[in-house]
Amino acid sequence: MPRVHEVIVVTDHKHLRCGGVLVHELVRSRLSRLVDEVLARLVAEIPMYGQLPEEELQGDIRRITDQSLRAFVETFRTGVVPTGDVLAPLRESAKRRAEEGVPLEALLAAYHLGGKVCADDVARDFRPEELPDAIALNRLILDFLQQVTAIVSASYFEERQSIAGEDQASRQAVLAALLEGRAADEAALRAGVRLPVEFLVAGLAFGTHPDERQPGVDPQIVAHRKLRRIRVELDRLPGSMASLSADGGIALLTCSRGDAENLRGRLSRVAGVDVTLAITSSSPGDVPAATALVRDLLGVVRSHRRPPGVYALDDLLLEYQLSRPTPARDRLADLLTPLIDRSDLLATLRCYLGNARNRRQTAADLHVHANTVDYRLRQVARLTGLDPSSDEQLPRIVAALVALDARCSLG
Repeated sequence: MPRVHEVIVVTDHKHLRCGGVLVHELVRSRLSRLVDEVLARLVAEIPMYGQLPEEELQGDIRRITDQSLRAFVETFRTGVVPTGDVLAPLRESAKRRAEEGVPLEALLAAYHLGGKVCADDVARDFRPEELPDAIALNRLILDFLQQVTAIVSASYFEERQSIAGEDQASRQAVLAALLEGRAADEAALRAGVRLPVEFLVAGLAFGTHPDERQPGVDPQIVAHRKLRRIRVELDRLPGSMASLSADGGIALLTCSRGDAENLRGRLSRVAGVDVTLAITSSSPGDVPAATALVRDLLGVVRSHRRPPGVYALDDLLLEYQLSRPTPARDRLADLLTPLIDRSDLLATLRCYLGNARNRRQTAADLHVHANTVDYRLRQVARLTGLDPSSDEQLPRIVAALVALDARCSLG
């Protein structure tokens, strides 16, 4: 991450006085007491600092507090906000706090609290005729804190991005080992990941965002934005790992099917697209087989035009079984081969079966007369020898339609 530009802020300056004494000399003489007061206020007013070990408070935190106040003194002496090497300790301290997981807001609050303690301590001694000096001093403090905020924030985020990159790489190594069926214990140990007894393996399919088809809009940018939002939502789940593209992918989750239903809804909302999950439970060692299964289930969902949702094998038993290439599947599919070139008849048959063989509802859905539905169904029976109105032949017709879809989509 490129370092932010450091801007030297110069304030109109003369030798500022407080109570007749040069301000920088006054603060320098009180430095030890001010450091103690700042530390005490940090612990009392910023919860994160109250949770730090005493050793760290009296070591690193005391040291950086002292260095910060000395930088204040130098600013008061020269009227120039320091940059570069003078503030280098603050930059390094920000990186350490980022590594420790101290929130940025707590870190910035600490610097502003230090400035407040210093300003309040000096303000008590200003004489009425020194009001211009007090105003100039406050301006210097604000300029100093502005510079520190920029430098500390940039260093903090630089370190957090570095840590996030390392964590992500380690977790991806664990995921790769699991997906390839290799032992993942060592990779998990290095990544600080505790492998569960059982994963919920999820195959994910993402719809296309409307903006991806918008004229004049770069579809790759829209797809990347969609994917980023999905990744962020998945990262909220403890222990989750995922390998994703703009169209979908595989995720290893540590949640129940009920949680998966909620997750699907959240992913769809944040990404603004339809999301489908195919799921199965698996031990870490069986992840490759589970991954193959959920990919097959997604294929079945697509080929049979199922609506977005969460699907397990139990939801697709017939469709999945008939998606396997066998002589029986091919023979079943052959029963409807005469309809392949008659899209109107196939569409009518699908709609009729989908409406529990209700001819009036089928006619309404297809926007045709009920007599047209009757005629088309008679044509189906004539061409295939299968009567859609026959209770006895219904199971064979349903199986044949499933087998035909499977053969057409999966080969």
